[in-house]
Amino acid sequence: MHIPIRNTARLRSAAAVPAAGVLALALAGCSMFGGDDEGGEGGEGADQAQPVNAGKVEPGDADARETIASQDVSTLETDLHVALHSLARGGETVELTFSVTNIGDSESDIISNTFSPGGDRDVSGVKLVDSDNGKVHLVARDADDACVCSGGLRFLALEPDDSVLLSATYGAPPSEVETLDVKIPRVGTFDNVPLS
Repeated sequence: MHIPIRNTARLRSAAAVPAAGVLALALAGCSMFGGDDEGGEGGEGADQAQPVNAGKVEPGDADARETIASQDVSTLETDLHVALHSLARGGETVELTFSVTNIGDSESDIISNTFSPGGDRDVSGVKLVDSDNGKVHLVARDADDACVCSGGLRFLALEPDDSVLLSATYGAPPSEVETLDVKIPRVGTFDNVPLS
């Protein structure tokens, strides 16, 4: 069978339209259709889905956080440096920010259960004490009774000289209170920490 050239051209362009559409969809990637590219929204490629540093933050040139109080402790065969960086009032809450550094010679996973009662793997055991008014402030809880604090510490292990930044939120004391004591399990109490 002989097909005239003009019909062949028409057949080729008719076939090219769906082929071009399929090619365009293939090039657009699966993220357009909610595929499993693990890159989340924004169409990132799967090769960018996992951090190249396994989630650890590399040291940079940023200025160190101000330390308002610190203490070295040895607990459960681990040497730690605990530094308080801020106790900041914000409306009806206070946020405590502190860091823990492994100053020992070997890896330590002690952080995972050091700061919480009952093995919650968070920092819910850290308390603020208002000694002037005889009040103890526990970490705030959300509607699901979850700690409004750093959590997910179950698999946290610190190599020597590694640090982790932690925080916890509390109900604010009366406005005339200018200092609070910060009581951290297995570390001790930091007295008269100024509220900012």
